Amino acid sequence: MEKDKKKVLLITSSFEDLPLVPEGKVSEEFGEETYYPLGLAYIHSYLESKNMEVETLWLNHKPYENCFREVMDKVKNFSPDIVGFQMLTCNRVSSYHLIELIHKNYPKIKMIIGGIHATIMYKQLIEKYPFLMAVLGDGEITMFELIEELYKKNANLKKVDGIAFYKNKNVVRTKPRKLIDNLDILPFPKHEVFFKNSKRWTGSLLSARGCPFSCSFCCLNPESKRIVRFRDPKKVVDEIEYMIKKFPQMKELSINDDSFFVNNQKVIDICNEIIRRKIKIDFVCSGRIKPLNEEVVKKLEEANFIRVTLGIESGDNEILKSCHKGINQGDILKAFKLFSKSKIHLKTYLIVGLPGENLNTINETAKFIKKLQKIKYVSYPLSFNILFVYPGTEVYEIAKSKGFINDEFWLSDKEIPLYTAEHSYKELKKFEEILLDNLSFYRIITPRGFKAQFETLPYLLKYGIERMGTLLKKGRLF
Repeated sequence: MEKDKKKVLLITSSFEDLPLVPEGKVSEEFGEETYYPLGLAYIHSYLESKNMEVETLWLNHKPYENCFREVMDKVKNFSPDIVGFQMLTCNRVSSYHLIELIHKNYPKIKMIIGGIHATIMYKQLIEKYPFLMAVLGDGEITMFELIEELYKKNANLKKVDGIAFYKNKNVVRTKPRKLIDNLDILPFPKHEVFFKNSKRWTGSLLSARGCPFSCSFCCLNPESKRIVRFRDPKKVVDEIEYMIKKFPQMKELSINDDSFFVNNQKVIDICNEIIRRKIKIDFVCSGRIKPLNEEVVKKLEEANFIRVTLGIESGDNEILKSCHKGINQGDILKAFKLFSKSKIHLKTYLIVGLPGENLNTINETAKFIKKLQKIKYVSYPLSFNILFVYPGTEVYEIAKSKGFINDEFWLSDKEIPLYTAEHSYKELKKFEEILLDNLSFYRIITPRGFKAQFETLPYLLKYGIERMGTLLKKGRLF
């Protein structure tokens, strides 16, 4: 190995709720069906293409103790020059502990943070840990340039756009980096890191980056400024073929764009290329209700998209308006009618407790979703998402204005809070119970659930028969 070949260790550490899982309940198999961090995979492959030796640890699904042990073993055995952390709000606490642990035992290792939480909260993080450097926004080129500059004889970090660091008792932020406009200059992400266990059967990829919308609960836009950048559809399908060849055990591939349906023609072009090349694999994706048209739905089915998840969030028009979804009940009904004759399985996201939520809006949501279930049945699980408060969102600013939270919270070891600035946790759980009784097929066996869902029972039975046939045909569950 060349003497000056830099060794980089990339880490995404434990999500905060997993320490609550009893030892032995979390295993490697837990990660086989979950989607992996493509951001790290892209940085891994880009740094490798620049002659760096890279290792990646994907530990989101591990309990803290296991995560810390694996990281410290890898640091000892790999001896990296650089350790890079993907810092999300939900793994910030484990990241803090690891940063402290590595710095205490290996003070010469340089540490860099990136990811959405680091991008939003870089100032307070660098003030807490002055030895850290932060990569803001797209990480591939910035990370490479930062590492290159760090090892120059007269390093000047101010030359590197899109970073923040500590100097002369101040946090310095350099000039914002231009977005990577042509995503096709990047090598394919290092999928191999996440397929080390041959049992993994789900893959992930991106056909675009960014989202043009500004939902009140979402924190995706601090650097991308609502600009969407698309990959060449042929390059996307090249990656699909590469993955199929590389991982023959892969049965399902998820397109993990922030907003896959934002450009209907791009979706159609990708589907046409999949069809033209006669690719036979199951595809899944998530997307917005709008824009969406009949041709997109037909092409998705023809290209073998078996599942689409739509972001509804609420069935109440006023809540939809106040959270800036840019859709209304009419748009949602139109989308469901477009999918009604398709074999594509629909799933939807609902959020309980958005600002302005009350008993009336919850009942309206239950009533409206049941109307949708009569058009195209959607099954719901044993719980719904109660709104969390994330930094960088409008919801966070609302919570701060109500004195519910402040920036210092994010330096604590406390879990991400639910939005209880308007309703208590007990009230939010009551709202959730109303939705579960009305919408979750698991509640059919209860008197309240049976009564609430009696009108949609025929649609549930039809859905159950169709799904059972699909599951038997494929020989696996979803």
